[in-house]
Amino acid sequence: MKKHLCTAALVLFSLLPLGVQAAPTAPVSSIIVMPWDYQRNKNLPAELKAQGFTHATVYLNWSDIESRRGEYAFAHYHALMDALVNAGLSLLPVIDMGGRPYKDDNGQVVPGKSTVPQWLATAHPDMALRNFSGDPSWQPDFADPAVRKYATPFIAQTVAHFSQRYPAKVLGFAIGLQEEHEIKYGQMGYQWRDYKESTQNAFARLYNAKQPVINYNNNIAGGVPKPEPLLHAHKEFREERLREATCAYADVIRTQGAQAMGYFAETFTSHDAIYATGIVEKLAPCIDIAIIDFNFYDGYNLVPDADVLPTLANYLGSLGYKQIMVGAYGERWEAAKKTPELIPVIQRSITQSLSQARVMGYEVGGFEHRPGGPLASPEMAKLHASAAKAQQDNSAAAATSRRTRIGILGSASNFYVWHGERSAGRNTHRDALFAAYKILSSEPGLEVHVLGEKNLLQGDALVEQMDAILVPHQAALPASIKTQLTAFWKKGGVLIQDMRLGEFDENGKPTSDWMHEVFGIAHIEWKKTGGIFLLDGKIYRLKPSKHLYTGYASLVPRPGYHVQATELLQKDQGILLTGPRTLAFGFMPQLVEDATQDAWKKLFVREITKAAAQRLPRAQAASLTAP
Repeated sequence: MKKHLCTAALVLFSLLPLGVQAAPTAPVSSIIVMPWDYQRNKNLPAELKAQGFTHATVYLNWSDIESRRGEYAFAHYHALMDALVNAGLSLLPVIDMGGRPYKDDNGQVVPGKSTVPQWLATAHPDMALRNFSGDPSWQPDFADPAVRKYATPFIAQTVAHFSQRYPAKVLGFAIGLQEEHEIKYGQMGYQWRDYKESTQNAFARLYNAKQPVINYNNNIAGGVPKPEPLLHAHKEFREERLREATCAYADVIRTQGAQAMGYFAETFTSHDAIYATGIVEKLAPCIDIAIIDFNFYDGYNLVPDADVLPTLANYLGSLGYKQIMVGAYGERWEAAKKTPELIPVIQRSITQSLSQARVMGYEVGGFEHRPGGPLASPEMAKLHASAAKAQQDNSAAAATSRRTRIGILGSASNFYVWHGERSAGRNTHRDALFAAYKILSSEPGLEVHVLGEKNLLQGDALVEQMDAILVPHQAALPASIKTQLTAFWKKGGVLIQDMRLGEFDENGKPTSDWMHEVFGIAHIEWKKTGGIFLLDGKIYRLKPSKHLYTGYASLVPRPGYHVQATELLQKDQGILLTGPRTLAFGFMPQLVEDATQDAWKKLFVREITKAAAQRLPRAQAASLTAP
């Protein structure tokens, strides 16, 4: 999650619809500057400008600006922001209404104080969100009419003041709804919010029931998840409250003539349900600049994965966000004194992200700002050059002939059902999705888009442009998503899965429809060990792995479908089943980690490319569905 230390950001080139590229422009970078950074070094703005930064991100605390109800005082921030602008930097202000612990100008936490004014809590004692144990938080309830009544004029006054004081110097204003400023539910421990009385009453009016109390994990290695009849209803309820509040605040910012910005946490993780991160699918109409962030930590371990941000940036582009930034943060690595190992990972991550047309910038943070520190390292100095090259490479790739288009489905419902997933010490659903994107997007002949449920349910034109859709280990899917996948197939598209498509519904209940009729699967025999398979006269060995929760699924085809990778001793079944515009893997070749992984990954790419080539021409496909 994003923390509030010095960070760097790269911003801004023109963005055009899918398939149309603008000429790349020089990268623009930004760095977060906190009051205590400036207090310790008054020459900091000039130093940042000399290092190549062009923007500074600053945090505007509600409790500073409106310490007395209805009285707005902005002078507290003038010295810092004037110094930044006078040094030649532009600004990215974050409007902090999230209730994080308050720090004074020296960076010291002030006990009993937050970034939300004390008078608000005094006037409205029940203004804060509560967890399912009834414990209050510092985070105000963004759906509470009393909070909205006072937050709206605060935002309007703040945006108007700084826009007028620094004309043409403000990139946009970010909405800080909760402690970490991302648009989600903030948490302390595994305690879902919000369960206060007014929220319970609102839920009861819609569903005639209390909100479910979810304090357990669902691990696919354990077999059937614990069904929760109201899980999907709870998901929609919480996301709608986030959507409504965010869009209302964004409208206030836009009314003042500024761009509305929103930070989004890493999604497709074990923590999606508790945070309600699926809200990212519903806010593209309200957010002008979306920032997806990652701190190279999965809640358990440090994760030196350069592919997370590029994957999620691609996902945001599919959802319709026109301007995207990526945030790479290293506070966990700083604490472990492993920052030098992370810097090259961040460089690769940002460079890969900037190769995408809609990615307009980056933020790097979580590092102590000090002479000779990580931000001044040679690897970080290479960011500007590598970013410019990434943009040039992207423009060159766009000018090439049409590539095969592969959609990869990332179902928010799937990750909500498998909350807390740690089978075999990992989240297999997440790993299958991210590995599939990494492998396929590195192929020059493929154009890959991570799709959300929103793309399928709203009849997005992007879906119609896909040659094939891959569903990577999405074991829990709503019936509506299966219906749309089937419709895509019937219209001439190609469907691909890699084991366990939708055998549970959006509430975790087992289903009878695994789309076996579409994929031609007559029977599945689950194998816990490895196996030996014959394909095109070659032997392929699949070894068991302690990092996977199961072995593989041996598939028996229906009439008209064929097994392509057969078991040596059971030649009527195997792990690669093909049919009319379908491909089903009985395992996850993208997650093989032993010495055979290269062979399996090549097979993964080859078979998907071969299957996608069966996509019917659009005119012929239209005749299939004509009345």
